[in-house]
This record gives sequence, structure tokens and C-alpha cells, in this order.
Amino acid sequence: MATLLAGGSTNCLIDTGPINMPPTVQIDDLNQSLNRDKPVIFTATIHDPDQSTDSLNVAWYVGANDNCNKAATTAPQNCNSQRNDLCSYTPTAPGPLCVIVQVTDRYGAKATASRVFTVQDQPPTAVISLISPAVIAGPLPPSSSLSFSAASSTDPDDPNGSLTFGWTVTQNGTSLSASTCPSPQTPAICSFTAATPGAYHVQLIATDPSQMKSAPISVDFVINEDQPPCIVGYSPASLQTMASAGEDNSFIVTSVADDLDPYPGSTGSTLGTFTWWYRVGTTGGFQREVPQVSNRLDVNADFFATGDLIQIRVAYQDRVSRPLSSCDQDAETCDLVPGCAQWVTWTVQFL
Repeated sequence: MATLLAGGSTNCLIDTGPINMPPTVQIDDLNQSLNRDKPVIFTATIHDPDQSTDSLNVAWYVGANDNCNKAATTAPQNCNSQRNDLCSYTPTAPGPLCVIVQVTDRYGAKATASRVFTVQDQPPTAVISLISPAVIAGPLPPSSSLSFSAASSTDPDDPNGSLTFGWTVTQNGTSLSASTCPSPQTPAICSFTAATPGAYHVQLIATDPSQMKSAPISVDFVINEDQPPCIVGYSPASLQTMASAGEDNSFIVTSVADDLDPYPGSTGSTLGTFTWWYRVGTTGGFQREVPQVSNRLDVNADFFATGDLIQIRVAYQDRVSRPLSSCDQDAETCDLVPGCAQWVTWTVQFL
């Protein structure tokens, strides 16, 4: 640059060097979404017509603010980067994020650019885990107890954050009472007893502290109609048997197959009921023995006399307690379903 100096009759031009041109800067678009706790790299396009950009002083400011004019104008360095045109930053919360970059050349000329980005609040992911039964491989029997857990649900924005859970249980499309699913003490657990047959649908929605909801997730299962119990094991093994009137004799049901109340169950007990009768001969009415739920009847020595022909009958009922009156009273078994005995009758000849 030349400056004209006037003195006397002579004009002089003095070269004072080139005029310094300030740098320019703009913050580039992002090629990724901004998410909480996910590192992001901000970049800037910097230009200085007078010098190499390597010799520029570049400072970045990134902070949670929706108005960059209120942010720090001195742009303190708070990025993780060895290159001055890059800023590596990890947002810690959803919402507006102010990014400022300030460029200073060696002559002190400055340029500043600012831009507001939005950190997304990602929805949580709902997960239903089956506690009991261990698996649902097919239809379940009536009065099955089920328990589900939402404890494996996650929030990508805050892995240690607190989620709330909304459970819905329907049977054949009708909502069931929510009084037990979940309980107030364990909101992540949904437990209930599916007492009646039908198609059940268990749905879970997780909600994070900012009220962002997950996509719904669900488990479907079917409760079968109750099947009649079947007496499948007994002793004596033959229903036509002989016994000694002078000895103690026992008649025992060793096993019952049933979807609701099998015997013996896993604990060796049952919620079903055994009932015993006997009659002298093979016709006429049965005399009911003392009511009991035991699976065995013990007959003391000399209770029956030598030569007696006695019929001893045992019936098993599960909690549904189907009427057995439709069966032939003189039949050896009561099969409400063909081949499935709800009662068996021993015909005993005492010797």
C-alpha cells in the first residue's frame, strides 16, 4: 500500500505494505445426528486471504445454550482435537447446543461464527424378560402364574437413568385389572395368574425422565381350556384283584395326569381331591368313606370277611370339579374323555 505525502512542491509516495484482510470462518453442516453421550466432530471452513490457515489461532466454544449470543464470546477452548479446524465433543444432555468458533490472525484480526444444533433425546428400548415359567413353548394350563420383568430395558441417553414402566394385560382383547401388574413395590415386574382360557397379550412401554416413550413390546400366549384329570397309576395294578381278609390292605393312586393339578406334583402335593367309596357286591349304591384328600385308602384286617366281594372306588377331581354323575355307576372307570379315567373301581374278592 502507498501513502501520498505532500510537502512544498514535491509529492512523495511511501510504501506502507499490504492491507491486512481478516479471516473468514463458517461452521459446517453435520453428517450425523447429535445424541447424548455420543461423541461428535464439529468442523469449520476457515479462510485467510493473507496467510496460511495453519498460522491462525482458532478457539472453539461448545455448550448447552439455545442462544449463542448469550454464550461466551471469547470462545474458550473446550474441544478434544489436535487440529484447529476440528472440535471433538460429547454432549451430556439433550436439547439445544451452541457452537462458536473464533479465528484470529497474526495481526489480531478476528472472525467469529456461531451455530445452534439440537442434541436428540433418544427413546428408551423396552425389553420384556420372562421370569416364570422359564419358557412359553405352547398353550398353558388354566390358573398358570406368570411373571415378567422390564429390568433389562435401556435408555441410550442415560444408561444409569431411571425409567418408568407402563404394563397392559388383555385377555381376548379386553383389558384386565391392573391391580397386580405391576405392584407398587416392584414396578418393573408384572405378575398375575391367568385363571381362565383365552388369548393373552402383555404389553410394555418404557418412559425416560424426559417423558420420551419407547416403542411398545409385547408377549402373547394362550391359556387352554382345562382338561379332565386322568388316573394313570394305581395299586393294586389290576382292577380285578384278590385280598386276604385277615390282613391289612391298601389301595393307592400313584399318579394322576392333569394340566391343572397333577399328582404327584413337583412338591409331592396336589390341589386336587381324592374321594373314596365302597359297596358290597357289584350293584347298588356306593357307601362313601370318610371324606379325605389322601391318595390312599387303608383297610384294616377283618374289616371285610372272607368270601366278601367288595368294590372299592376312588375318584380324582381337579379344581374345576366336573360332575361325574353322567358316568355309568356300574362301570369300572369314569371316562369323561375316552381313555381318561376320573375314577377307577377295584373289584376285590376277599379270601
